[in-house]
Amino acid sequence: MSDENKNDLTPEKMGKTVIVSGHPRSGTSLVCQLLESAGVKFLSDIGSDIYNKEGYFEYSLEKELSKRLIEQAMTDENTRDLNKIVKLLNENDGWSGLKIVLTPAIFFYRHIGRKNLKAVFIFRNPADSKASMLRRGISQFKLSWFDNNNAIIAAHENIKNSIVISYETLMEKKPCIINAFKKIGFNIDLNRIKKIYRTQKNSGMIVTKDEMKVYKKLKELEKKSCR
Repeated sequence: MSDENKNDLTPEKMGKTVIVSGHPRSGTSLVCQLLESAGVKFLSDIGSDIYNKEGYFEYSLEKELSKRLIEQAMTDENTRDLNKIVKLLNENDGWSGLKIVLTPAIFFYRHIGRKNLKAVFIFRNPADSKASMLRRGISQFKLSWFDNNNAIIAAHENIKNSIVISYETLMEKKPCIINAFKKIGFNIDLNRIKKIYRTQKNSGMIVTKDEMKVYKKLKELEKKSCR
């Protein structure tokens, strides 16, 4: 193996980065908007549409890499792609942002971020989240609501500078949200939240007892974040 190829496999150290993570249709893009109002520059190459008029704040390579990371872990190809993403994040002088919807993939970034990594985890009532996904035309996702949101609990436990907030609290524009973001060093503008963004409320879809256990635990973590 050439020296150049060896260097490609040496993990890049990640600079000042905040990761936004949550299940699809849970408010991840809205959180990105709030962080953008605080000066965070997101790595993104996916534009807007009728479902997310302000944009998705997603990066195509990250979406593909996250799928491979949770299936294969750190293969040579995955290491090279991870380094590509980190180098792009490090080009920004201030705080860079990265949106990840497959929450378990965040642990690979944690290993190279350490003190420079912050995170905002967003969750939503499982019935409303699932109903909103169906309305969007998404009948299946790589991870279930339970697995993806359960991973938020573990990720929050392992990333010191992280907060957990709910879609419902965001839509109500409660002042405690400002306090939560201040805990990790960001002054957000709540005026970025528009009620017209809400796609589903009080859905009658049936959810499991285990999903409600995770939802209850996340609500407890939210209370601690918003104190």
